[in-house]
Amino acid sequence: MRRIIGGILVVVGALLLGIGLLAKPYLYDRLAVVPLDQDSTSVSVGTGVDAIRAHVVDGESRIDKLAGVDVKSTRTIKGIPGVVRDVGVEDTDAFWQTSVQSQALVDGEYVDLSYSDAGVSVDRRTGETTNCCGDYASAGDLTDPTRVEPRTYEGQYFKFPFDTQQQDYQWWDSAVQRAEPVSFVQEDEIDGLPVYVFRQTIGPETIDALEIPGSLLSPTETGNVPVEVVYSNTRTLWVEPVTGVVIQGSEDVSATYEADGFEPVARTVGTIGFSPETVADNVETWAPKASLLSFVRDWLTLVGVVLGVVLIGVGAFLVLSGGRARPRRA
Repeated sequence: MRRIIGGILVVVGALLLGIGLLAKPYLYDRLAVVPLDQDSTSVSVGTGVDAIRAHVVDGESRIDKLAGVDVKSTRTIKGIPGVVRDVGVEDTDAFWQTSVQSQALVDGEYVDLSYSDAGVSVDRRTGETTNCCGDYASAGDLTDPTRVEPRTYEGQYFKFPFDTQQQDYQWWDSAVQRAEPVSFVQEDEIDGLPVYVFRQTIGPETIDALEIPGSLLSPTETGNVPVEVVYSNTRTLWVEPVTGVVIQGSEDVSATYEADGFEPVARTVGTIGFSPETVADNVETWAPKASLLSFVRDWLTLVGVVLGVVLIGVGAFLVLSGGRARPRRA
């Protein structure tokens, strides 16, 4: 019986030893990847926001200035596995399509302010953009809102790397169409989930030049007036460091129309951030996944190796001692 139990312990010990040795180079490497078929929705909200609403009334274009309104921005992300499979890079890259619909509360109902669409390919482990698969971005206007154009991205777009470090990263900003440093600020907690806080500051800088109706600048102004679009943004991101997922995000954004001789006109000015419901859902979704990855990365090797060696040693002792002949009594 001792030999049987010893043999079982040796087998179990060898299995645990193998799991421990393979935990980081095999198990963690296969778990710490973003899915090809990502499907998620997040909502950001803001109050007291100034904005411009371009719409059509009775067949004519109209632009209204909105002051101090509530706004809501709904972002959807959908992975399209076929795109990366067609290129043969599904093991390393993912292609995600993301759309953002911004709305304002006017006369008791939400009306559309803007809509954008982008297709972005990212490294499945680092989260960095790779531009492997026909990446694009919205380039539409009132006459052709669905128009898109090719786009070359850089830096992080959707998330941070797995095993995020307390350092600077490059984070893409769609307004300036480039990546800018986002810096580690401090450690924090959201509903008991440890997070790293990162912050990015951009501008103010001119990002566009165009003509707008002079009536937006002054009630007495007629015709169109050339203006510059001046943009600045302070972006704060609360990141779960094991998965690199943004649990909470906030932007203090200012985009204004500016022309000599006129006061700036707000195109979008205010603070908008993830809704409480979105933050709570992120915590509920990613806290257990972070715990699993953390265990595989930090503890499974130690537990597997130590238990494996102990069980192999005990099992070998039982096998060898069980095979010794018992002394006969005189």
